[in-house]
Amino acid sequence: MKLLRRITALTLALLLLASGATAAKKNTKPTARAITTEVIQDVPETIQQMLDLARNEWQETNGQDLKEKNKYTKWRNDYPYGWCGGFITWLMLEMGIPQQVKNKTPKEEVEGLVHVKEAGVGKLYDGYARMNRITRIPQKGFIVVFGTEKFRKSGATPYYHVGLVYDVEKLEEGKYRLTTIEGNVTSPGDSTHEKVGHTVRMYVRDYSLPETDKDKKTDLTLVPEDERAEEESALFSYHYTYENDKQYVTIFLMPWIPEEEVSEE
Repeated sequence: MKLLRRITALTLALLLLASGATAAKKNTKPTARAITTEVIQDVPETIQQMLDLARNEWQETNGQDLKEKNKYTKWRNDYPYGWCGGFITWLMLEMGIPQQVKNKTPKEEVEGLVHVKEAGVGKLYDGYARMNRITRIPQKGFIVVFGTEKFRKSGATPYYHVGLVYDVEKLEEGKYRLTTIEGNVTSPGDSTHEKVGHTVRMYVRDYSLPETDKDKKTDLTLVPEDERAEEESALFSYHYTYENDKQYVTIFLMPWIPEEEVSEE
């Protein structure tokens, strides 16, 4: 009987220990970093140059349907893959922004400009989270991570697609107008453009800063028609459309931190 009591006590102790470990693990989940909610236009020079390069690539590709192996994938051993993250890493590499590798990224804050040298969306998120560089607040040069309603309902990863925040306009009541440049997107085609599956596009959408995680699924909406710039809409096809109308913003990744003074030497 004493032996049975000891075994029972030991079992209970192990269960409590495991429960505590699980709770501790849950408490280590990365949290979004609070930064200024004001839009900063005077971004670090290297970041602005990267934004200029992204716009140039968007204009030069001109909606062309690119192969899965293209100049944006060559840095990754030039094999075909979904290259939305590869496009962003290519931009960072072209600008000489210091790179971290996801599995070797230190679990601590890293100063200055930095990017995670990965192509996978989940790997990009993991690397930035380890450096405490994730936030819900957009700024120019940040990387927006998208989820989709379909993936959310299935319990799959909320890291579906990434784009580069090209411009931000602060609206009223916690809303922002985001201009993004995104690689490896699908365009439906119209009277002047054929349907393509792998291209670079610019999009403009409205983003509402979510108060809770549950709000994220509804944080992205189209710009109202009466607020769209007609000259841009006519010049750039699909400017105010979705690639996927079920997308929402999961998080933003920060290659630069607004509160930090960046040396350009």
